[in-house]
Amino acid sequence: MLDCWMSILKNYEIKVLYLLASGALSQQQIEALVSSGELASYEHTGSGYFLSIRHEDLPQERIVCHEPIVTGSADGVTGGFIIFIENSQLTMECYTWEDIGLPEGFRDSDVQVAAI
Repeated sequence: MLDCWMSILKNYEIKVLYLLASGALSQQQIEALVSSGELASYEHTGSGYFLSIRHEDLPQERIVCHEPIVTGSADGVTGGFIIFIENSQLTMECYTWEDIGLPEGFRDSDVQVAAI
């Protein structure tokens, strides 16, 4: 089971998930998403990315998780994160805070997460 989720969520994204979604989801829901969530989609937009994961234990109603402000920095680029939950699906958005785009390989970098 471990290999399955490792290909969906990077370690830093798990930290982002706990920081942003702990107020909206239970510990059990987060653990279930991490361990057995299914990749719904991934899109790199040039200025960021959207990563969507499905799990039946996620709420149907729309929830937006944006506090605290969570950033991730790697290779001189800083991005911010926001999470949307709806219809048993969680979408993590990572967006650049700078005028330059978020490199396509950002997810594979050593991203350092901070809550401010």
